[in-house]
Amino acid sequence: MEKKQYTPIVIESLIFGKNSDYPLYLKSGDNYILYRSKALIFSQSDALRLKNNGVEKLYIETKDKDKYDNDMLDHIEYIIKSPDYNFEEKAVKIYTYSKIYAEYVITTGNLKDNQENIKKSIETTVEYLLMSEFAFMNLLNLSSYDYNEVGHGMNVSIYAMALANRLGFSSKISLYEIGFAGLTHDIGKLKIPREILSKNGLSEKEAEEIKMHPIYSKEILIANGIDNKNIINGVLEHHEASNGTGYPFGKMEEDISTYGKIVIIANRFDSLTRNRPYRIKMSVTDALNFMEKNSELYNVAFLREFIILMSKKNLIGSTAIQ
Repeated sequence: MEKKQYTPIVIESLIFGKNSDYPLYLKSGDNYILYRSKALIFSQSDALRLKNNGVEKLYIETKDKDKYDNDMLDHIEYIIKSPDYNFEEKAVKIYTYSKIYAEYVITTGNLKDNQENIKKSIETTVEYLLMSEFAFMNLLNLSSYDYNEVGHGMNVSIYAMALANRLGFSSKISLYEIGFAGLTHDIGKLKIPREILSKNGLSEKEAEEIKMHPIYSKEILIANGIDNKNIINGVLEHHEASNGTGYPFGKMEEDISTYGKIVIIANRFDSLTRNRPYRIKMSVTDALNFMEKNSELYNVAFLREFIILMSKKNLIGSTAIQ
């Protein structure tokens, strides 16, 4: 008899008040214990009870993952249009669902099996960002600023989409492409040993290896059938600099794509405001002032708009650039 395989799911991703199409399990040691039979309703009180008992995840049989994914895709589309959720609740649900798929993609590099899920979650985020000037702030309030690749990828995606929207990118397709580039820009780090990425004090050879990660990111995207030129440029150029001191190619500003210029700013800001193994994070104000003092690294017009954007969203008291 073939042994059952199980897949962890985040409790908050379940649809409250809905009859489940698949059983839910708890994990105890190496054993999986039936928690909810198929067709039984999972409620918000059930979720709170589990959380109060220290349970963060439930499990489904791996064979049921397609059903679970379809439920989530249908529900995320419903949430954005539904009057049953207020504006803040929509943000929580959208962020939760997006993080689930972002975590899988960023930690495995497998885009092929989750491309539709990632596409839907980014498209929904775009729709949410376009609904109100408060949407950007609501999403960022949910983000953790402790360093991890998943949170960093999601933040860069959100910053990049918000900046692009401020710059006049009104096409949902363009905003999706920029969001996708922001989410996957560091996926190439999967090809670099973890001990090098977390090391404080790199050898010249190790530093050069880390500088290869934008190229590795491009290779992973291409291997997964992602060959959109705009997305590739945003990913490949996220460590370039307008004065030619960036990597991997040392491009000057005139040679950097528009998507690249946007992701460069989003990536740098989130890196500065996030705890790293080798550096304590800066405050939002200090990070923006630091970027302004080093404005030769960025497209100055884009940087100005980003600082105004951050001020407009009430993240800082006043703009650094007047």
